Parts: sequence; C-alpha cells; structure tokens
Amino acid sequence: MAASRDVETARLVVVVKGYPTLSQTYDEAVCVAGVRIDTSQAQWIRLYPVRFRDLEFSKRFRKYQAITLRISSASDPRPESRRPDTSSLALGDVLPTDHRWAKRWEVVRPLVVESMCSIQHQQTIYRTSLGIFKPREVIDFIITPDNAPLRAGQRAVLAQPSLFVPNKTQLEKIPFRFSYRYRCAITNCNGHEQTIIDWEAAQAFRTFRRLYGEQEGLARMRDKWLGEMCGPTKDTHFFVGNQHQHPLAFLVLGVFWPPV
Repeated sequence: MAASRDVETARLVVVVKGYPTLSQTYDEAVCVAGVRIDTSQAQWIRLYPVRFRDLEFSKRFRKYQAITLRISSASDPRPESRRPDTSSLALGDVLPTDHRWAKRWEVVRPLVVESMCSIQHQQTIYRTSLGIFKPREVIDFIITPDNAPLRAGQRAVLAQPSLFVPNKTQLEKIPFRFSYRYRCAITNCNGHEQTIIDWEAAQAFRTFRRLYGEQEGLARMRDKWLGEMCGPTKDTHFFVGNQHQHPLAFLVLGVFWPPV
C-alpha cells in the first residue's frame, strides 16, 4: 500500500465474509465487514478488496475473530468502507459461543437497530450501508436457480493462476441464489426479500451437495438456514449491507443466531 496520510491501524472483530466475487480490477475478492473495537464507540467497518484465498493459511481469519491491520480510505463512497493492507494482518482470538454467545453479543449489541426499514431510512439521511437488526417474522428461505453464464472478464479472471497459492482450486459459481423473505419490527412493514451472499451459505450448499446430492442438499440447506438458524429457540438477527451501485438495495450478509 502506498504511503498516505490517511493510513491508520484498525482492530476489529470480523462478523461477515461474503462469497468471493470476480473482478477485472481486483481479480477474486471478498467483502468483509466487522465491528471496530479500538474506538470509543462500536463502529462498522467494511474491508474491500480482500483476496482471501490468496492469503497465507496462517492469515485466513475466521468469523468472530479479532484482527488488526492497516487501512486507508477507499474509492467506495460508502462511509464504512476502507481499503485493507492485508500484508499487515495480525490475527487475534476467536470469540467463543459459550454463555449464550456472550462475548459475541458484547461486540454486536451496541450496533443493533430496530428494523430493516429503519436502516433504509438511515441510508437516505446518513448513507448508512451496514446494519444488524432482529426480524419480526422470517417467512421463507427461497432457493432460485442461477444459470446466468459468467462474463468474459470473469472467465479471464478464473483462468489466471494465483501468484501466492499455486495449487489454489478454481472458484465455483454457485448454481443457485438463496434469499430470505421476512417482515421487520415496523408494524406497517410490507416485507423484505433479500439475497444472502454469506460465504457460509455457499459453502454449506457445496458440502451438503457433496454428501447428499443436489436435491437432498438443498433440502438440508433450507432446514439449516430456516428451520434451525431462524427457529424459535434462536434469537435471530440479520447482518445486512447495501450495494455500491444501488444504495437502497440491501443484501443479507450473514445471520447472528445465538440461543434465546
């Protein structure tokens, strides 16, 4: 990273990792969001691009893991976005799930807001692009075939060998799109339907398909992501973030699902 007056060191807890996307500018990159724990108040931060699969294995951080790295201003106008210097990355502890996810709650609780509708309202005023809230009712987990072919530029990126991980496997395009349909806490909420871009969802599909076949794998996806993670024994919250080019279009970045 070139020297710059806006470079600083940040310490954060990673709460979401998106599935890798293909970009002619950044090759294969991951969008990471977390909560800063080195500031007087909890703050959202978005790190992009993170070439996660090109990182040394010793630096491949997990969700709910504390990390420290240098960051600088991003060309992305969203206020939470920063450009990461992964060469400076240092890994800390992974927050445990004991005591009903108490350590994880300490990090995310200060940022919980009332609803998805309120996040959309905040976006129009403050350009808010990340949030967490508790849905009032999760109605459905929707599975839609995604047969759109890769663009020429994306195929070119796939064909490029990695300079850092010579034996890196080729990124798989997931042939389905997963979405949640839900209502949030606002009484007059008309409902939301948002695509899930969490890496965990994509990896769960790949694992279930390998173990059980595609159709049974999809059924198990639904059982996990709707029946278990959004079930009555879980205090389910959604992490959401918007799209750079479409600021009012939010996606589900991940699910926070401690026991009730």
